[in-house]
Amino acid sequence: MLAGMFFDALEQDATGAIGEGLKASFGMDTGALALLNTVTTIGGLVGRLTTGYLADRRGRRFALSLNLLLYTLGGILSAVAPNPEILHLSRFIVGVGLGGEFTVGLALLSEMVATRFRGRVAASLNIGSGGVGNFVAFGLFLLVLGPLGDVLGGPSLSWRWLFVLLALPALLVVVFRRYLPESPRFLLAQGRVDEANAALTVLASGSLRRRPAGSTPYLSTKDIPATAGERVPLRELATPASLRRTTAIGLASWMSFGAQVTLLVLMPSILVAQGYSVTSSLAYTMVMNVGSLLGACASAFLAGRAPRKTVVLPAAVLGCAAAVAFALFAHGVALILILGAVFQFFALLLNTTLAAWSPELYPTRVRALGTSVVNGIGNVSGAVMPLLAVALFAAGGIAGVFVMLAAMYVVLGVSAVCAPETHNRSLEDLNPERVPALAA
Repeated sequence: MLAGMFFDALEQDATGAIGEGLKASFGMDTGALALLNTVTTIGGLVGRLTTGYLADRRGRRFALSLNLLLYTLGGILSAVAPNPEILHLSRFIVGVGLGGEFTVGLALLSEMVATRFRGRVAASLNIGSGGVGNFVAFGLFLLVLGPLGDVLGGPSLSWRWLFVLLALPALLVVVFRRYLPESPRFLLAQGRVDEANAALTVLASGSLRRRPAGSTPYLSTKDIPATAGERVPLRELATPASLRRTTAIGLASWMSFGAQVTLLVLMPSILVAQGYSVTSSLAYTMVMNVGSLLGACASAFLAGRAPRKTVVLPAAVLGCAAAVAFALFAHGVALILILGAVFQFFALLLNTTLAAWSPELYPTRVRALGTSVVNGIGNVSGAVMPLLAVALFAAGGIAGVFVMLAAMYVVLGVSAVCAPETHNRSLEDLNPERVPALAA
């Protein structure tokens, strides 16, 4: 799962990094780059909702395999795109593949891991994505578009080789995923007791590579819920309790994900507009993403030790302060790097904690879809907010962008107050249903 998240982060960050190359190849301006990100993000929304539904109906493993196929095909098409129209189509396909990867992975891990470790393990996914992925991404971009740029054909061609490099290693994830068992909770919710016992036996063995000869009867037909075999009950997402939860976490995700994507997409262009070279802007953005890595690690550490609200509320306040500080004082390389890293720290701390929070709020039968809806709301923000930020940047410079980000964090903190606390509570306690406590 971490490997998949890592490659997803590389693809997600690529649009901002290859901006100058796309300008050289297709004459795109900053607004067109933001639109390209919007197309990718809309694809992500489609992917989240579609894959979430398929994961609840066909299984978590099936959905993850489909995501990987679409992601790889879209990446290769991006590398050979002859015009902006094909490039937009390819990035939409990539977005569809990326969209469901994270949310289905969250649902799967949440269902497999014991309660006391659940938040920590779910949050660790973002270490591979927003943490290590964001940091390594800009290091790779700097290498391919900088020192190797001329060897690979200059600004108009090097970005194509970058997309090739991003697509091919993802095929290696197939090797790892063939060992991944299906969620026992999903199998039981479908009435597939024997398969659920087989999956539990594999997990209990401590090794995903070796398949035990038989299976231990952890569950019996008495444990099958009355709703087993029913179609995905979309009405369960429209109950008053589900709507309250979705509204609270969805609004928080809008603010958190929108702020993160805005900064990732626009930061290289913002630095270039301030007079820094393309290679310098990529290097500075990479250094800032040390804060992303530390923020994701901090979230994973705190997820097993502190309530979700205890983490989110102070982080939202401090993230707001970091955005204001960047707008007022980010003059010169040292302050840009320090304040940028501090802002990224809180951005990933918030984004990772909210990601681990969302699958805990829904019952098994709609967990993947509910998580996808919440993250889809954030996905829409990732499409809309960079466009608004471009307008603010044109009107008020970098200060306008970071004032917007500060305001978003204020709203995030307020909305998070309205969500239920899930720390150290089992999924069955949070979402009563006739399923045994597999991870007490």
